[in-house]
Amino acid sequence: MRHLCAVVGLIGLLLGGASWSQAGLESDIRDILADKYLQKVEAGIEVIQLESGAADPHILYRHQSEIPYIPASNLKLATTSAALHKLGPDFKFRTLLVLHEGDLILVGDGDPALGDYELLRKSGWDVDTVFKNWAELLKGRGITSIRNVIVDDSVFDEVFIHPNWPADQINEHYMAEVGGVNLNANLLNFQVKITSVGQVVQYITNPPTHYATIRNICVSGRQNAIWFSRMPQSNEITLRGEASRSTDVPVSVTMHDPPMYAATVLSETIRNAGIAVTGTVQRDRTIRTTLAVLQGEQKNDWVLSAVHETGLSTVLARTNKDSMNMYAECLCKRLGFATRGEGTWANGTAAVGEFLKSLGIGESEFKLDDGCGLSKENRISANALTRVLAHNFQGDYWPVFLNSLAVAGVDGTLNDRFTGTDLRGRVFAKSGYVAGVSSLSGYLKTNDGRWYAFSILFNGIPRGTNSTAKVLQERIVRAIDATTATASR
Repeated sequence: MRHLCAVVGLIGLLLGGASWSQAGLESDIRDILADKYLQKVEAGIEVIQLESGAADPHILYRHQSEIPYIPASNLKLATTSAALHKLGPDFKFRTLLVLHEGDLILVGDGDPALGDYELLRKSGWDVDTVFKNWAELLKGRGITSIRNVIVDDSVFDEVFIHPNWPADQINEHYMAEVGGVNLNANLLNFQVKITSVGQVVQYITNPPTHYATIRNICVSGRQNAIWFSRMPQSNEITLRGEASRSTDVPVSVTMHDPPMYAATVLSETIRNAGIAVTGTVQRDRTIRTTLAVLQGEQKNDWVLSAVHETGLSTVLARTNKDSMNMYAECLCKRLGFATRGEGTWANGTAAVGEFLKSLGIGESEFKLDDGCGLSKENRISANALTRVLAHNFQGDYWPVFLNSLAVAGVDGTLNDRFTGTDLRGRVFAKSGYVAGVSSLSGYLKTNDGRWYAFSILFNGIPRGTNSTAKVLQERIVRAIDATTATASR
């Protein structure tokens, strides 16, 4: 037995650690791809070894890795990387509150985090805390009334929902519209309180607002099946179904026309604080340009009253860890504004494409339609994604990007992944799913401190089987860990 081990060890030395590891990994992944489940599934896979300062990463394994596949939310890796590269880690979204001739003006910068309940509640803030603070600031300056509340959302276009997103899912939180001004991820949160059996339930909304028209036909009963429906291009919402208990966790529905939603809540908040609003809520998409022209000049009739800032690192983490589609699209359109002066999907995806090409990725390896991966018109190769991951590993912004990713067994969309393995805490990645597609791309840190990047794209998975696809993805990552650990001995 000792003689056999010595022979194996000698062969390993002759082949070199990387070659020995590569051969073992190819065999292991080949066995996984032979699984019956994957017989009719298209798979693009690439695994690379990362080394600080290395010009090109060492490819350990590739399978159809240059073929562009539908990536689902793995596309967010490209969008967030392009945003970090173009905008820089110190970039801040800046939402302005301006007074002009009696009007109160909200000037947007595409910030997706403004009033985001899930983000802010961790620090004790609520959806309307920023607006309440602004109301107190105005009162402290002796302002007792304003005329109109105006919103300028011109940083982005007025196409709030992507034409290639599924039209039958507009109520779902992952289909939230995208605006130059956003509030609470463009959702209205509901909490339901049961009444007597057969009677209509009570509810409260967060934020409290009259922006939506709500028809309540949900009753208290023995079943717990509450759902909402919103008419397209409107904010007419129906609360229906049956509730057996009061809700502890808010249930959300998307809002149409996010900038007007935010402006309406701002108007209601300052009115509730005791400041009279004598006019209406309006949109004016010329003010941002006017302020830019006036910059540096005396402008006594334009008063900057407050600025709300959100750092890019906060937005990146919510985008990748929690897979927030609306956040990714705000990054995409903000890239479009930064590079071409207009925040559109066409300009944003063009900016991401230019970033990919700057990494040496050929145009045949990607086709971009949105920023989050919800559109099935998106295509990108596993090779392109590992190049993006390698770029971030080698780049100046590595800690910021790494901290944006979900950690296996710890947080985000990987909180319940890799259970029962010692990979928990060592896999930093982005998961992805749309009907027929399952993906996982990111980094693996081995126990001896070495880093690997991988991309696993499955297209054509049977409906309702994403859990099986996840198991196979995790087997591939475990194989990377096992074979590289063996090679290092």
